[in-house]
Amino acid sequence: MTGSLPARTILLAVFLAIAGTLTALTTPTQSAAAPRTTPNPVIFVHGQQGSAQQWQSQAKRFSGNGYRDDLLYVHEYDTSIATDDHAIAGLEALVDSVRARTGAAQVDILAHSRGTRVLHAYLSVPERAAEVAKYVNLDGRTATAPPGGVPTLAIWSSLQPNGSIGGAVNVHEPQAGHTESATSAESFAHIYEFLRGRPPLTTRVLPELPGLVKIAGRVVHFPQNTGLQGRLEVWRLDPATGARAGYLPQHIVRVGADGAFGPLGVNGRGHYELALIRSGERTSHFYFEPFERSDRFVRLLVSPPGGVADNMDTCPGHTALTIVRAREWRSGTADDDRLRIAGTDVLNPAIAPQLRQILGVFAFDKDCDRASHLDAPLPPFDKVPFLTATDLYLPADAQAGGTIPVTQTMRGTGGTDETITVPNWPSDEHAVSLQFKDYADTPSAEGAAPR
Repeated sequence: MTGSLPARTILLAVFLAIAGTLTALTTPTQSAAAPRTTPNPVIFVHGQQGSAQQWQSQAKRFSGNGYRDDLLYVHEYDTSIATDDHAIAGLEALVDSVRARTGAAQVDILAHSRGTRVLHAYLSVPERAAEVAKYVNLDGRTATAPPGGVPTLAIWSSLQPNGSIGGAVNVHEPQAGHTESATSAESFAHIYEFLRGRPPLTTRVLPELPGLVKIAGRVVHFPQNTGLQGRLEVWRLDPATGARAGYLPQHIVRVGADGAFGPLGVNGRGHYELALIRSGERTSHFYFEPFERSDRFVRLLVSPPGGVADNMDTCPGHTALTIVRAREWRSGTADDDRLRIAGTDVLNPAIAPQLRQILGVFAFDKDCDRASHLDAPLPPFDKVPFLTATDLYLPADAQAGGTIPVTQTMRGTGGTDETITVPNWPSDEHAVSLQFKDYADTPSAEGAAPR
């Protein structure tokens, strides 16, 4: 992020890194006779049209508070299927695998939105409920009692101001959006204290030494979460122009049918492009803010044939962008977000009203007429949950020699700007996606100062 890191944050990062190393070295081998000295594994179950993107920030916060990689998991499933049987069966298999791998008798589970529906059904079977130590219900199903009798924390956003589970610990976050209730630092503080019985050392995403950062994840169809294969290139960028630095990528990876890649070393202060190349398909370019901490849950989302992105008009003369963030884009409130693309603010009360809970913004030249119309969202995106689209003409260049700066000003940060600059790829041959973080490094945006 922009600006230098406070000395207090750096010292805390070093302390936690040393503490985590000492813990790993001194933890005894698990046996039937010895009590567990490590926390339970944690599994996150996403909601409708969700993926591991809604788990990235919290996983890094858990990691910064001493959780090892082998204790953090995500359960992804196909949310284009209306019923939950496949999601329940997959979760049962994952719980069995995690328990066998870690030696843990029980796991802790967090579920968001539709994922809470999956969990209420899952925990209704006593044998499955017995394997879950604690459950966190994130802005989803209500109930008269904790599901399956499992100790439960329920967090509710502005979307469900009166949500409740009888007998659970109920926390209301009236300013939070639906997805924000699952990804925010404020929610993490409640979740960690519920699971561990004490507050976290910090709610910040602490940076690692830049040379130690690694990324891993999957390339998937959205929202099926099925893997895609192809060649993945990882390029270091000039942050001012978005142009590739050097003649060769830093990594070239063959991605198999499961879509998995990594871990791959990156510089924690650098800007990167991940480019997916598939025979006969447009090249998919993905751009990010710097990866200041290792991230095993990177998701490169590609719309399948017949998917929502097929409604974007494409032509050689303009660039089309997809911009996502796991915290709602919001306009028309006292403290708005701003999203400026090549200097034009595309958020307004019609494009991103609070009730739409917008997570993804599509910007493209409707009808390829070289004219912009920003006063109303484009159909059919205006009917798809969490998505919106605006008619914005962004001139393209056949060699992508131009630049498009995309700047967000996140609400609650006191006006802090973050910019990702991308080349102006022609939309007929290139798909361009940007992912902004759902948190900022400013204390005002992350709640209380680090403890």
